[in-house]
Amino acid sequence: MQFGKTLVVLAAAFLGGLSACSEAAAPSPARAQELGDRTRQIGAVLQGQLDAAVTEGRIPSAIALVARGPNVIWMGTSGDMGPNTPMRTDAIIPLASIGKLYTATAAMILVERAQVSLDDAVSDYIAEFATGAGDGVTIRHLLTHTSGLTVNGNAYWNVWNEHAGHTTTLDMARGIAALPRVREPGTAFEYGGTGGNYEILAAVIEIVSGQTLEAFMVENIFSPLGLNDTYFFIPDEKIDRLPAFYGFEDSELILSRAMGEEYPRNDYFFGGGGISTSAQDALRFAQLFLNDGEVDGVRILETRSVEQMMSDQLSPLPALSNGMGWGFGGAVTRDATPDNRRQYGWIGGSYAMLFVDRTSGLVLYVVTPIEPPGDIDFLMQFQDTMTETLSAGE
Repeated sequence: MQFGKTLVVLAAAFLGGLSACSEAAAPSPARAQELGDRTRQIGAVLQGQLDAAVTEGRIPSAIALVARGPNVIWMGTSGDMGPNTPMRTDAIIPLASIGKLYTATAAMILVERAQVSLDDAVSDYIAEFATGAGDGVTIRHLLTHTSGLTVNGNAYWNVWNEHAGHTTTLDMARGIAALPRVREPGTAFEYGGTGGNYEILAAVIEIVSGQTLEAFMVENIFSPLGLNDTYFFIPDEKIDRLPAFYGFEDSELILSRAMGEEYPRNDYFFGGGGISTSAQDALRFAQLFLNDGEVDGVRILETRSVEQMMSDQLSPLPALSNGMGWGFGGAVTRDATPDNRRQYGWIGGSYAMLFVDRTSGLVLYVVTPIEPPGDIDFLMQFQDTMTETLSAGE
């Protein structure tokens, strides 16, 4: 992943100029014109990248934005919500595994309240983890995908298909606990097919809080932050903001869900990726990690908790395949520490991306409505386009 390089270039080529101007009451007319021209140039190139991907049939549609802090630098859409309906800037789209950032936030709220400890055994909350594969697994192991549990392969997918969207996260957790242990807890990072450790984490959150994961997040994250377009299940009055979803069949995009077609509401709230949101809400949520857990005077987490989430928790274990480390909820700069936090975020289903950068204050958000697996190359190439475009202006 070239996210770090992209953000450094963004800051140096464009935002650095804005910072330099912030000390004065206002930039000179000539400088204002220069910045305006540069913004339009950046937007034109990035918009072209989205449009080309749609035209080539790589993605059906997309929303993307680049912001500094809460301020949008550029936002673009491409493609259609459905027949004769252009993609809306306020579309509400599932985030898939980006939802782990939200679940980790919920877990850290309970840690702050001393209702859970990172080093508590999962068996303290779910009895089936007291023996067999679950013995010795802690909350920290779940947050860092180092539990050693079976989270991939046919046995895991059988459990997933039985419970996901059909029963509850507790039933899912018990099903995973019954599978063989792959390795000792804490000895390796294993994300698996869906990041299954976060389904177990969701079950723990529900047990400790006495609420569903949905209710807990509404009360402690969504409502306090004013995330009015963030849901586990999109309500009927906003369902027209859910675009059509597509999958790939023989390298061709095939409609899998029509515009406004939501999965039936049920009692399973995915800890690993059940949240749908708008670009505006995603940007607001991202401010938590730029502002040490507080947004517009509303504190969700203490600074210490945000520092932990954005610090590399894997070392001395090997880095991820992209060279990054893992904090709580998402990938982080490999050498990230509480005093040196930089990039933090994650990719969902190979079709969505949300990252923040503490050094520059930048936020990158891209999402396209494709059923997993999507086109990971599109996300990477979109980053590369930003890098090349902004580098040209240095």
